[in-house]
Amino acid sequence: MRFEISRVMDTIEQRLTTDVTLAQAVVDLAEVARFVALDGGRPINLLRLGMVVDALSRYLIDAGAMLYPVAGREVLSEAALTSKERMVLGRWADDGLIEVTPVVADRPAEIADFTGLPLIVVRDLPQQAARFPWISDSPERLLRLTPRAGGAVLTPGGEPTPPKDGKERLVVVGKATLPIVPPDPDDPATEKKMAEPAPATDPPPAEQQGGRPDGLQSFTARGSQRFGRTRVVRRRFTRADPSGVGASLMAREWRCKEPDCPAFGASRRIGQPVPRMRAGMPACPRHGDAVKDIGPRPPAFAVAVVVDDLARRRFVVATDHPVRVGKDPKNPDDISVATWLHEAAAAWIAKEHVRLEVESGHLKVTDTSENGTVIWKRSSPDIKEETERIYKKSYQLDGWDSIELYTGVELVVGDHRLQTVVGSEPASVLLDAPTVAMRLVD
Repeated sequence: MRFEISRVMDTIEQRLTTDVTLAQAVVDLAEVARFVALDGGRPINLLRLGMVVDALSRYLIDAGAMLYPVAGREVLSEAALTSKERMVLGRWADDGLIEVTPVVADRPAEIADFTGLPLIVVRDLPQQAARFPWISDSPERLLRLTPRAGGAVLTPGGEPTPPKDGKERLVVVGKATLPIVPPDPDDPATEKKMAEPAPATDPPPAEQQGGRPDGLQSFTARGSQRFGRTRVVRRRFTRADPSGVGASLMAREWRCKEPDCPAFGASRRIGQPVPRMRAGMPACPRHGDAVKDIGPRPPAFAVAVVVDDLARRRFVVATDHPVRVGKDPKNPDDISVATWLHEAAAAWIAKEHVRLEVESGHLKVTDTSENGTVIWKRSSPDIKEETERIYKKSYQLDGWDSIELYTGVELVVGDHRLQTVVGSEPASVLLDAPTVAMRLVD
């Protein structure tokens, strides 16, 4: 059982971040860990944070959704937690995966204000609306966490949604049906043919292939047709514009006086959070001291690995952190897509297929494979797509462009997925949990 609990905690850990480029929602960790209504179990349970990750994944239809948790210092030594949970919390705090602050207060709302991230709540926040008027003026930025048969759900608008029959049904782990809308027959997008074109019997001359290797034409024919089973057209709130103060804070890099600070220390390897404002001065949320402005923050881009039209993982490409993506890259800090590849895709995608880097403030992709890469060119999410094939050369991504390594295996910038196609629901991070607490009230 200890091994299974460790495995679940490790899985949850992979979905936590305090990097404002990577995060997709912010939450008060202790508040949800103490939300007994989710499972009717112990007064505080760290596994409930996994339920929040699951709920965010279903809400965003993103199997790699990343959560920004904020924890008060007192919860690290909470006696009601198990020794394993306290050890895990300590590791997350030391690694900068959760933000630790002496007093939580309105810090989650402050982060949401500075970054534009949605704020996950379990209760109303009238006392914080005075400082952050958007809490009442833009309620869609609040995602209400509520228990529901099959787990927890997030509802935009901040208002709880009781079951239709008025009865309480509370469980820890399960699946929930995604709210989907069938394709609109009047939508021009549905006029596309739902089958791949037959491969050409005679390949074009080499001079028409632009110097690319033989056989690439068949790949690009396949790559120009991408279809899934169900189009999800409901638009979900993902991120608002940061406040003026937040935009200024995120434009700079900061350094804490404590050299080993997990948030603003010199040894932090991941992107930074945003400082806390104390008496009009940026301060470290953990230590309370003023932070030093050490210069402009290097440009960084969040990139999602999208397989069969479902986002599976997110990572950051920064000016000082180029990333290689492929089947089996040598550097463990690079991104492997091997887990999601079928036999044909695994045979096509190289060990290091593309290199992503930031150049002059833009994201650039360089093909390093033997089979080439397809770029989907879009100036908006709704225009008709066009493709450009690159082989052993670079391309600067713009607008809503995406990178296709093989049919159905894409790299998509940021949250540029207002309309998506899914064939399956994101898997739960709690699948390996040794027990499931369930309470059904009929």
